[in-house]
Amino acid sequence: MKAIILASGEGKRLRPLTKKLPKPLIKLNGTTILERIIQSLVENNITDIIITTGHLEEKIKEFVKEKYPGLKIAYVKNPVYDKTNYIYSLWLAKESAKDDDIILLHGDLIYDSQLMKKIVKAEKSSVLIREGKEVPEKDFKGRIKDGLIKEIGVKVFGEDARFCAPLYKILKPDFEKWLEKIEEFIKINRVNCYAEDAFNEISNQIQLHPLYYDKEFCMEIDTLEDLERAKDILKK
Repeated sequence: MKAIILASGEGKRLRPLTKKLPKPLIKLNGTTILERIIQSLVENNITDIIITTGHLEEKIKEFVKEKYPGLKIAYVKNPVYDKTNYIYSLWLAKESAKDDDIILLHGDLIYDSQLMKKIVKAEKSSVLIREGKEVPEKDFKGRIKDGLIKEIGVKVFGEDARFCAPLYKILKPDFEKWLEKIEEFIKINRVNCYAEDAFNEISNQIQLHPLYYDKEFCMEIDTLEDLERAKDILKK
């Protein structure tokens, strides 16, 4: 099993912090987001890791080399990270990621370590879904029908929508289908949308299961307000 950490973005909503620091290297109570992610992977015996880079990539490489000198890391640079969304970064990583099941997550995600353990142990293609009907305005939601995820997006609302944390386990055949659809998007220059937009067009071909959680902590760090809220939660 391999892991892909999507870490190529500029983190514009976290400026001025991200002017000189890539978002995954922002610290929360003394520990970087990236360190938290890598540690949770290593604790679950996932040491074959791909990191997509772009903005200030050398700082990410330097950090990982110093912190995890023995770890096998493949870097995939998105040279047009400032002009594309992570759908393009994921497409660039296709050769490094082929031939295996994949753990896929965003490089700004922080979460209870038990959630990584849950997703790694999942036997089917799965994504984290929080129980309860309260959903955030700005974050991903998943639309669930007949026990499967049918749509993922920020603008997904309704009785069948739940908060969807971008932490996936995708089995190899499903990942191949997703990448094929992503490639179709790339060929027509649809590079400024989410990778999930490609998934939504083939959700009838991929059985993506909701992996429910409730009390565990999980959130993306998109804004300065998110950062302060996460710091407060982690202090408890």
